[in-house]
Amino acid sequence: MEADGRPQKKPTSPWVYVGCGCAALVVVGLLAFGGLTFWGYQKGKEFTEGMTDPVKREARVKAVLPYEQLPPGYYPAFAMSMPMGFMEMAMLTDRDLGTGKSGPDQGFEERGFMFMNMKQMKDNKAKMERFLRGEAPRPDDSDWYQSNVKFDPKEVIRRGTVTVNGTEILYSASRGEIQRRHGEDKQGIVTMVMPQCPHDDRLRFGMWFGPDPAADKPVAEADFAGTNADPAAMQEFLGHFKLCGK
Repeated sequence: MEADGRPQKKPTSPWVYVGCGCAALVVVGLLAFGGLTFWGYQKGKEFTEGMTDPVKREARVKAVLPYEQLPPGYYPAFAMSMPMGFMEMAMLTDRDLGTGKSGPDQGFEERGFMFMNMKQMKDNKAKMERFLRGEAPRPDDSDWYQSNVKFDPKEVIRRGTVTVNGTEILYSASRGEIQRRHGEDKQGIVTMVMPQCPHDDRLRFGMWFGPDPAADKPVAEADFAGTNADPAAMQEFLGHFKLCGK
């Protein structure tokens, strides 16, 4: 009994609060799961539409690799973005896919361009720069090396820098074999480019694939004018894009 004669209230069991807390967590978990499921459904729908609708496909590619007009003979092939801005990737091909299905495995005939934009993780940006300058071996733990499109540079044609729209771009052009998961391997020239974007902590780089006009000749004797190993051709090609995203 209370001092005023009223019946004494029984103390609320702590298990009630625990139970309420668990119920709240379950509700929050269900809401989060439902939200993720809906987000995944929406993203899956957008991804599918972006693989078959030419207009949406181009819009997705432009969002990752901004441009006003593509270089002659190139078409938007595929683009993807990972959550939280971790990584974005876009691919151009020399095949006009039209309303056909696109994707990273559709590949190209002779020429293609893949561009990645990702968060700086540990020293991935520094590793890439040292590799392109010829100061370090290929960073085998990088995302581009573990992607569907791989290459093994066998002979370096040239390294250096070109300036495009006021931005310095580090490049390394090599002979190599482009390995594709669902297609025949291609022998050709692989040129890696890395724009030196001011006030930007993201790793941005591209891989430009093209045929080798003199595969039977040593590098020192071959003429690479007009190919993706030609600095003038690089300037013209890369000048179509806003590699720093602005």
